[in-house]
Amino acid sequence: MSQKTVSTLSGKHIVISILLIVCVRLLAILTDRFVVQEAIALMFGVNICTAALIVYNWKLIERHTGRINKNPGDTLLFTAIGIAAYAVWAWVSVSFLKADMMLPENLALIGIGYARPGMMIAFSIMEACMLNIGFKNLTDRLDVRNKELQAILFSAVLFGLLMTVVFTPFQLLLWIRTYLYWLITTAILSYLYNQSHSIIPGIVAVTLVHLAIMILSML
Repeated sequence: MSQKTVSTLSGKHIVISILLIVCVRLLAILTDRFVVQEAIALMFGVNICTAALIVYNWKLIERHTGRINKNPGDTLLFTAIGIAAYAVWAWVSVSFLKADMMLPENLALIGIGYARPGMMIAFSIMEACMLNIGFKNLTDRLDVRNKELQAILFSAVLFGLLMTVVFTPFQLLLWIRTYLYWLITTAILSYLYNQSHSIIPGIVAVTLVHLAIMILSML
């Protein structure tokens, strides 16, 4: 982790960013009342609210994009590590954990052709941005000097809980499995950030893995 630990985000900025993530779910619930199709409703919520989240955090994104230009080697290395680590974890989550991952079922992707481009965008790049911007905001005030492991674990526990509560229907066993999914996913993203000092490797990793999962599910 960089030696710089002073927060660059105001408390107001952090609260609004987290509320925008919560609004993804609220907008999806509202939209589903009209379209009666959960995948399309969630797609709409993710695309609209994450677009607002990106605009609101544009300076943060610019700052992190600038960092990759200073260390392109580290960026490529940890992007590759992130893709490999998250791909393995996503496979475990789909095949064995049966977690409620934020991905459309293959029947929705195949059967709702007109919405397919929107779903591919929503559940790849937009979801990746929401996750990485979200956990960075939620844990921005952490004092992480010489505490990289603690920072990774704390961000995983905190942001994993937020994602589980907001996006997973309450069923105890499903919550436990899904919380474990979000816990490890956030830990991977936090590790990539701590090592590369940028959220960009995490964004690229989640985007590419989710795109691969959706494409393979349609074959």
